[in-house]
Amino acid sequence: MAVSKMSRGTQEDTTSFEDDVFDFGDPEVIPVEIAPGKFLCLKEPSADDLIEISRISEDRKISEVEATLQTICILHSPLNGQRRLSLKDAKRLRAKQLKMLGEAINQLLGLGGDGDGEQ
Repeated sequence: MAVSKMSRGTQEDTTSFEDDVFDFGDPEVIPVEIAPGKFLCLKEPSADDLIEISRISEDRKISEVEATLQTICILHSPLNGQRRLSLKDAKRLRAKQLKMLGEAINQLLGLGGDGDGEQ
């Protein structure tokens, strides 16, 4: 039976998985025009975002509209110089704007369909 001799590698030979970060690429960002010339950008959710969104969705104490507003705040991707969208600001959105943002969220989450087929 052959016996192989193991040697210690040098510092150059070893790589640490902690130092290597896998690059999954940039998330998709969808700009939604909520008013003429005014855009709200939503980014593709990370795993942490999805966990937070699922917690919101499971909370029976809040309405579907409130859950949608919180989801919009989580997925908001501010453009240069913009601040993050707060829940207070999101509550100022109108139904038509919420519909457009909901369609973008469905697209980002891969849920497909835009509801009634309007464009």
